[in-house]
Amino acid sequence: MSREWWGLGAVLAATFMTQVDGFVVNVASPSIQRDLGAGFDQVQFVGAAYVIAFGALLVTGARLGDRVGHRGVFLWGVAGFTATSLLCGVAPSADLLIAARFLQGATAAFMAPQVLAIIRATVPDEERRATAISVYGVVIGLGVICGIAGGGVLVDLDLFGWGWRPVLLVNVPVGLGILALGRLLPGAPHRVLPGGAAGAPGAVAGAPGAAAGAPHKLDLVGAALTSVALPALLVPLVFDGPWWLWLGLPVAAVLGVVLVVQQRALHRAGGEPLFPPRVVTVPGMRLSLLTVLSLFATNSGLFLVFTYYLQTGLGLSPLTAGLVFVPLGFGFSLGSALNKRLGRRVAWPVPAIGCGLLSAVLVGAALATRLPSSAQPAALVVMIALAGFGQGLVVAPLVAGILSRVRPGEAGAASGMATTVTQFGLALGVAVVGAFYRAVLGATPGDAGVPFADHASAFTAVAVFLACTAGMTGLLGYRLHRLPAGLRPPDPLSHGTPTKSGEAVAEPEAAASVVASSTPRRTG
Repeated sequence: MSREWWGLGAVLAATFMTQVDGFVVNVASPSIQRDLGAGFDQVQFVGAAYVIAFGALLVTGARLGDRVGHRGVFLWGVAGFTATSLLCGVAPSADLLIAARFLQGATAAFMAPQVLAIIRATVPDEERRATAISVYGVVIGLGVICGIAGGGVLVDLDLFGWGWRPVLLVNVPVGLGILALGRLLPGAPHRVLPGGAAGAPGAVAGAPGAAAGAPHKLDLVGAALTSVALPALLVPLVFDGPWWLWLGLPVAAVLGVVLVVQQRALHRAGGEPLFPPRVVTVPGMRLSLLTVLSLFATNSGLFLVFTYYLQTGLGLSPLTAGLVFVPLGFGFSLGSALNKRLGRRVAWPVPAIGCGLLSAVLVGAALATRLPSSAQPAALVVMIALAGFGQGLVVAPLVAGILSRVRPGEAGAASGMATTVTQFGLALGVAVVGAFYRAVLGATPGDAGVPFADHASAFTAVAVFLACTAGMTGLLGYRLHRLPAGLRPPDPLSHGTPTKSGEAVAEPEAAASVVASSTPRRTG
C-alpha cells in the first residue's frame, strides 16, 4: 500500500472512531447508570456534554486548522481524544465521567474538521479524491452500524469484568495507531488568493478585511462566548438540580446578545467572525438552520427513549437493544441513496416527505406499545428502519440547500454553522425529551421497580410528542422549499461550476463534512 493510502487510512480511522463513539455511549447508558449509581439527568449529560463541547468549538477547530495547518491540529486533536477517552474509561464517578466527556468532545472538535482538508491534500488527483470521499462516506455508515452493534456487544461481553468501560477504552489503541501513522500525513496548503497572496482557506474576495490576502486572527472572543453560552443554556434543562442552575438561562440569553453584537462589530471592523453575518443573513439561511435544529432535536430524543424503553421497559440486553438499532444505519443509507431519484418523481419536497414518514413512524411506535411485550421488539425493528430511511431522505437535501445559498468561498462558514446547530439540536433534544420522559414516567428512568405499564405509557406519550416535532420539521422544510434559492454571484476564488443563474456549486468536500456531522445519532 502506498504512503498516500496509509495516510488516508489514518484520517478515515479517526472518522470511524468518532462515529462509533457517538453510538456506543447511547447503548451503554443504562449500564453506566447502574454501575456508577448515577441519576438519569447525569446519564443524559454524559452524552450532552460531548456534543455541547463539540458544537461550541467545532468552528474554532476548523478555523485553527486553516491558520496553523490541518496536520498539526489533527494530530493534537487525536492525541487529546485518545487521552480523554482513557479518562472516560477509568472515571470512578458520574461527575468525573461528565467532565471527561466534555473534554473528549472538545478534542474531537479540533480533530474532525481537519479530515476532509487532509484528504484533499493527500489525494490531489480529482478522480482519486472522489473515490476517497466515497470511501469516507462508507466509513461513516460503517461507524454508525459498528457503534450501534459494537456497543451492545462490548457491554454484553463484560471484558475483564469492566462492564461498560471498554466501550470508551476501545478508542485508546485506535488513537495510538493513528498517531503512529501521523508522519505520513501531508500538511494542507493555505488557499492562494489572486495575485499570489497566501490567505486562509475560505477567504472571500471583496469581503471586509480581505485585502492583501492576510489571514485574519482567530475569533477567540466569539469562541469563548459560544463555549460558555451553550452550557449555560443546556445545563439547567438537563439537570434536575438546585434552583441556582436556572440562572444559566438568563446568562445564556445575555451572552447570546453579546455574541451577536460582537460578531457584527468584528465583521464591520474587517475581521472574520465565527458566524459571519453575511452568511447568516442569506435569504433562507435562518429558516434552514431552524429546520436543522428541529430535525436533530427530534432524532436525539427518539434515540434516547428507544434505548431506555428497550432495556428498562422491555428488559432487552444491551446486545439485543444494540442490534435493534442496526437497521437504522441501513435505512439511512438507503434513504440517502434514493432521495435524488425520488425528488425527480414527486412534486413535494423530499425533506418534507421524509419528515412526514418519520412522524408516521413515531405514531406507529406509539401504537406498537399496544402489542404483547414479546411482539414489540420485532415491530420496533421495523419502525427504527423506517425512521432511518426517513432521516436519509431529509439530511442530504437539507445540507445541500444550505450550501447552495452561499458562495463556495463561504461554504466552510456555512458548513460550520450547520454543524454547530446540529450538535446543539442533539443536546437540546436529549434535555427536553429526557425531562418530558421522566415527568410522564413519574420516576427516574432506569430505576428498578417501575411497572411495565408506566414504561409503555411514558414511551407512548414521548413518541406522540416527537411525531408532532417531526411534523413541524416537515412544515419548515416545505416552507423552505417554497423560498427563492437566494444564491449569490459566483465567487471569484471558486473553481466551482456556474449554475444557470450564475452561481457556483459548493465543493463536495464541504457538503460531505456537514453530512458526516449530521449522521443520525444520539448524543455522544
